Amino acid sequence: MRKVSILDMPEDLLDEDQPDERSKSPKANLKHLMNHQNQPERGSALDALVSETAHALGIAIEELHNWKQDAMVPEDVLKKILMTANRLKLNPLLDQIDWEQNLDGSYESFIPIDGWISLIHREPTFQGITFDQSPETENGIPIWMECTIYRSNLAHPVNVREYYAELKTDHPVWQQMPHRMLRHKTLQQCARLAFGITVPGLNISVTLPTTQKLLATHPNQGQPDHKTLLKKKLTMNEFRA
Repeated sequence: MRKVSILDMPEDLLDEDQPDERSKSPKANLKHLMNHQNQPERGSALDALVSETAHALGIAIEELHNWKQDAMVPEDVLKKILMTANRLKLNPLLDQIDWEQNLDGSYESFIPIDGWISLIHREPTFQGITFDQSPETENGIPIWMECTIYRSNLAHPVNVREYYAELKTDHPVWQQMPHRMLRHKTLQQCARLAFGITVPGLNISVTLPTTQKLLATHPNQGQPDHKTLLKKKLTMNEFRA
């Protein structure tokens, strides 16, 4: 057998056995490849939560996905809203859960009146509800209103009295429909006590762009801020007859 010197070997054969800078460790390359394949795309966690919530609520994934696209809020906020909707089985497409942005840039979730009605009527021990109001009035508005919820497993009903002076705000809806707003707020507080319903606030701090900060600080300048638009929506939807 003829001995072959390394000097006589073709250059391509020499290069074949030499690892290049990109493949020094096959094990490291495999780990890098697996990490790249397992890394979720941006928004995939939110999409998974949309699918989970849609399945829990019995609605089409496409409809809830479209709601997500139209929401125009940070991803963390949408996740919190969807988790709350999933936990309480509230349908955001039916305005049973909503959100609002505060002037400091934080967000909070809340349950509109349609959501409270849904929560109350699905309770298996719910047996009825009554309202009463003060005979005394101020500018034609009762100074207080009471809500009573009856449960089959309680010896006594749950009764809550709320006072108009403590609840009213400067929002136009309180000027337009004070009796209805007083009834809604009294119902909400009574339902909270009767069934132990809680809604955690989102309170997510978000860094606003400069233009949005200016609008939040001076909402009367330029386009209306989101909170103004939301309140207009609530006037039409949350407090409708």
